[in-house]
Amino acid sequence: MLSGALKVLGEHVVSGILVAPKAETVRNLNGRIIAFHTGHPSPDWEGVKASRYVMKSVESMDSDELLLCLISGGASAMLPAPAAGITLADKRMITQRLIRSKASIHEVNTVRRHLSELKGGQLAEKCPAGQIISLIISDVPGNTLSDIGSGLTAPDPTTFQDAINVLREFGLWGSAPLNVKRHLNEGLFGHISETPKQGAPAFRKVHNFIIAENNTACAAARDALKRRGVHTTILTSSVNTEARTLGKLLASVAGDSEVFGRTLKRPAALVIGGETTVEVKGAGRGGRNQELPLAAMDGIAGSDGTAIATLGTDGIDGNSPAAGAIVDGESLHRASRLRLSGREFMARNDSYTFFRKLGDNVTTGATGTNVGDVCILMRVKRDSIIYQL
Repeated sequence: MLSGALKVLGEHVVSGILVAPKAETVRNLNGRIIAFHTGHPSPDWEGVKASRYVMKSVESMDSDELLLCLISGGASAMLPAPAAGITLADKRMITQRLIRSKASIHEVNTVRRHLSELKGGQLAEKCPAGQIISLIISDVPGNTLSDIGSGLTAPDPTTFQDAINVLREFGLWGSAPLNVKRHLNEGLFGHISETPKQGAPAFRKVHNFIIAENNTACAAARDALKRRGVHTTILTSSVNTEARTLGKLLASVAGDSEVFGRTLKRPAALVIGGETTVEVKGAGRGGRNQELPLAAMDGIAGSDGTAIATLGTDGIDGNSPAAGAIVDGESLHRASRLRLSGREFMARNDSYTFFRKLGDNVTTGATGTNVGDVCILMRVKRDSIIYQL
């Protein structure tokens, strides 16, 4: 995004800040761009340093200047900006517990926005620049501006009460760090200002534009399959449900198609985009894009020419180096021959290890973008070229 912006801006005088994951290689920056490589998905001290530098820089802008924000998914972790009285350890702990629960991205970000000095529109509120333009790549189902990067330049529709309610709903309030509970309670009783809401003066100069989102990736997958002669439909690009539930549902769709010849008449495929959730109870490696196909494996066992593949468009699934995984009608049989129990691996949330032993991880490396997840359910003839691909 930054490379493209610098090319368009050409000879204009530009200074700026790049905050990117540690794994990203940064090239061709001009001498006025300061780069930070920060932790993702878990925030670190480099992210705190970047946050402070961002705040200092935007607060020092003049009213005749333009702030151009290039925002993508992951900004919530890479710009942690803990609120006063909140430590990085506090924020890491509560964020990790929320992610390990079944909390949706909206629920996770409701809490993060109220523990931050930048999120929930506070970056826009702190900036005296005459105009703010945000070009945004969305990884959030439904493209809710307040949830993409936790809404750095967008109004926050939630409150301190909402943040407390989220923690209570998932049984995390009692064990939350004392600093977190103190901060949220002070906000609840008006001792700390709420995040800026719709209609606040700060947003009169803000222009937010979504330039890419999950449907972009779904459409590309659909078009690629159609070019190979597969009748393809995008079922949705805003799924937001539990990974195992969606995996079992897709297996049942495939089963109906096999038995009754409906829904997916070969060669055909469904593309599903969005972001699922996983309740993490084990200490294994993996993520939602490997747990989903593992949950589907038993349901498509023995089916001829059925395959389910899912991956994160950023190339990173959970705490693993894979982007996702693929299963087909032979996966259960192959796993049994190797004496691998999918249920045991799933109970440990160790889907990455399961698929690594089968050789069925999808590994792309970091892709340089993030528009959520893409899942494909495909039914073709086993001996067809597209199935072999």
